[in-house]
Amino acid sequence: MANRSTRERKLVALMINDLGADSEPDAARIEEEVGALSDEELDRTLAVRLDLPYPVDGGVLDRALARVEEPEGLSERGGFTGAPDMSHDPRPEERDG
Repeated sequence: MANRSTRERKLVALMINDLGADSEPDAARIEEEVGALSDEELDRTLAVRLDLPYPVDGGVLDRALARVEEPEGLSERGGFTGAPDMSHDPRPEERDG
């Protein structure tokens, strides 16, 4: 069965897609809530989201998780930080002086 980190990332991806979270603070909050789940709650929630019976077979869960696409920001950085996006030039009001 996939490790906990992978299962958490996939559940976060599912929740972001379901809830339409389009800001990093929303995604960071979701990630925090998923991280607080026990292993059993994590697996049960994944099973429900993926329409799988619980308890779920590890191989079945792995195959279902492989089909879950993760948002680029989540997979590239290993998670959302809640920090401002600095991947662009600063706006005029953000510039010093």
